[in-house]
Amino acid sequence: MYVLDTDHCIELLRGNPLLLSRLATLSDEVEIYTTVINAAELFYGAYRSPEPERSLSEARAFLEDIHVLFPDLRAAEIYGRLKAELSRKGEPIPDNDLLIASITLSHDFILVTHNIRHYSRISDLKVEDWLK
Repeated sequence: MYVLDTDHCIELLRGNPLLLSRLATLSDEVEIYTTVINAAELFYGAYRSPEPERSLSEARAFLEDIHVLFPDLRAAEIYGRLKAELSRKGEPIPDNDLLIASITLSHDFILVTHNIRHYSRISDLKVEDWLK
């Protein structure tokens, strides 16, 4: 199972042919998710866009068609552990990215992101970039 990071959600909204092609190759049994953190980032971008009503409508329609994962206590504990580990190493990442990673890890899913630089600091996290 895969969790789409915000960058991949945006590219899907834009109809990126590379991403659409990659999705078409997946088995019907593969499920695609995103997180409530990514949904919040999409809404933030929509409200900041030159055409907020159109962007909000597109974001809402996209989020109605995809499974949205929410943090639970397991994800919260993973977040706490990872934030402490990364702080000790002097390699912090933004809290939103850390929450997305924690939710993904709590389900043992694969995060699909173009932001490999941040997420590669988390050793247990499986990441793929479908925009390459």
